[in-house]
Amino acid sequence: ALASKVAKAGGLVFNDGSGLVAASSAVGTENLLINGAFTVSQIHGLFQDVTTAPDRPANNDDTILMDMWRLLSDGNNIVDVQQVNSIFDGFYNAIRLDVETASKKFGIVQIIETRIAKRVIDDVCSLSFDAKVTSASAGRLDNIKAVVLSWDSTADSVTSDVVSSWGAEDTTPTWAANWTAENTPANLSVTTSQARYSIENISIDTASTTNIAVFIWADGLTGTVTDTLEITGVKLEPGASATAAILEDPGIELAKCQRYLNVVGGNGTAEWFCDGVASSATNGQMAIQFPVEMRAEPVLLPTVPTIGNLSLANNIGYELTATSIGTSSTFRSKKAEYLSVNCNTGMTTKDYIFLRARGTTNARIFFDANL
Repeated sequence: ALASKVAKAGGLVFNDGSGLVAASSAVGTENLLINGAFTVSQIHGLFQDVTTAPDRPANNDDTILMDMWRLLSDGNNIVDVQQVNSIFDGFYNAIRLDVETASKKFGIVQIIETRIAKRVIDDVCSLSFDAKVTSASAGRLDNIKAVVLSWDSTADSVTSDVVSSWGAEDTTPTWAANWTAENTPANLSVTTSQARYSIENISIDTASTTNIAVFIWADGLTGTVTDTLEITGVKLEPGASATAAILEDPGIELAKCQRYLNVVGGNGTAEWFCDGVASSATNGQMAIQFPVEMRAEPVLLPTVPTIGNLSLANNIGYELTATSIGTSSTFRSKKAEYLSVNCNTGMTTKDYIFLRARGTTNARIFFDANL
């Protein structure tokens, strides 16, 4: 029928409605996850227990470290988290989870916002990823599992720690309230060699689902510190079958991540952050424009950055160490943030000023709009 339409139209196809395909069960090769190949790590490339310099979060439970991915663990400092490269064929980057505390479970989760999750709610999807471990022997990382979870409460207002109780070794955790597993997690038998693992034809059929999440974790307990789980190419796609991984252009991937997290600083010892006007001898008022509109109005992280790493300066040469920094809910938006920075006395009211790193690459400010 289509061929005859093409012939009659001289090579043009006019949709008369007879060939319409329902949106439900539509199959696509897009990836509903962002940063599935761990290309972007705006904050830093390594997260450990000792994080005094540069400003960055510690490797604590329920913490966003690498962009879009939240570390979940049975306690703090269970694993170091690192962005690594050239350890998987076909992928430049990967995430490495390096065991620091033996005999504890850990994993990574990405929660998908409602407007994206709608693509597969009341439909089917497939999950796939590449992974390997240092040892799959008994008593090591011998039980890696993955699950797609559904959230059935208020849209985009989720419990980020999807685990209520980790449970015994080799026993799937108890999920937090309003999170439901849409597949039955099983040991994927990850080995020391790179392989791609797929869980296909997952029905997202929990009533009132508004968000979904992907969680990959070590369900077995390793007694060996320095064991590692490495993952890349994580893909969640519509349809009953998993297809090849998609590697997004790094610039596009970064822009997608910046909708949820915008990191300023960390690139130079005198890096310029933003500019404004001195309102007094000890206070500067300034605005910072985000590179993309954020998912929601962000919060400032760390709540108190290392103030000594920041300074207020102007074009006639003075530089004053910042003593505090704050934001204003009145002037905040998804496109820009207002900053009020205090410093030691020395400015002149109405001076043009700018906020910059004070002789260190450790100066960072994070604007967070993650779920």
